[in-house]
Amino acid sequence: MGYQESWFYIEPQHKFKKLIQAYEKAEQSGYYEVAGAEPHSVIVLKQPFGDIPAGKKLLWVCGDRGFHCAAGVFGGELKCSGRLRVIPVEAVLNGTDDPRMKGLDFDSPSPSENAYMKRYSVANYAHRMRAGLAR
Repeated sequence: MGYQESWFYIEPQHKFKKLIQAYEKAEQSGYYEVAGAEPHSVIVLKQPFGDIPAGKKLLWVCGDRGFHCAAGVFGGELKCSGRLRVIPVEAVLNGTDDPRMKGLDFDSPSPSENAYMKRYSVANYAHRMRAGLAR
């Protein structure tokens, strides 16, 4: 199978909260203790990446490439009619040395950002969403 990192991009964007809600349900059920892939970060683009405009939100998923689909990542918890695109990270970034990654801390629960994107941990973003702090 192999390790993979992907961006999950949903259209229309107002359905993004459904991804976070599905993540929370899967997390609460213990799904990620046995799943091969799980969401690690929420990315808010500050500049366009390919055909994805600035301001859009993405879910950064890491793990076994065989699980990089809605059922594999959310364990059947995602229930919405949006169009979900799974974009391998290597299709948009040139590894960890890509200058668009500079300044982002993927190991921290605190947000980090640079000129290209703002990164939140999924757990932090879910909390912000429940508190009404995430748009």
